[in-house]
Amino acid sequence: MAIKYKLYQNKSKNSQFKDKWYALSVMTGTTDLNTIAERIERNCTAKKSDVLAVLTELVEVLRDELRSSRIVKINGLGSFRISIKSKLADTKEAFSIAKNFKGFQVRFQPEVSGRTAKGQHRNRVLVDGLTLEPWNAKDGAKSTASTTQPGA
Repeated sequence: MAIKYKLYQNKSKNSQFKDKWYALSVMTGTTDLNTIAERIERNCTAKKSDVLAVLTELVEVLRDELRSSRIVKINGLGSFRISIKSKLADTKEAFSIAKNFKGFQVRFQPEVSGRTAKGQHRNRVLVDGLTLEPWNAKDGAKSTASTTQPGA
């Protein structure tokens, strides 16, 4: 399997990168918690209902821990934390939650491996070994060309 991508041209009139081309990933669908539970059931001895109960509770615990200003680290996956979006204020005294607070974001930091010495490359566990594949929008099928992830 590979990550599908589509090429786009920057058409922004004010951009220093106007008319340059770049790739964006194409998502081909969504996998929900129920589907994840079914796949886990096929790969282990736990029943789908048990897996679904555990995953549902994971979501609840994750939400509770994030709401308590805690970082939630799931080994082999990464860490989640809450960040705040706010508008800038000219001075500390001029900042107020009512005027400057814009909202919350959930930040995810994938787990990394491989860095044993300063200057060595660290691999993000979730994207290690990915490949790229052009997306053919006409038939929804992949093109035959395939490229390994840069730097992989």
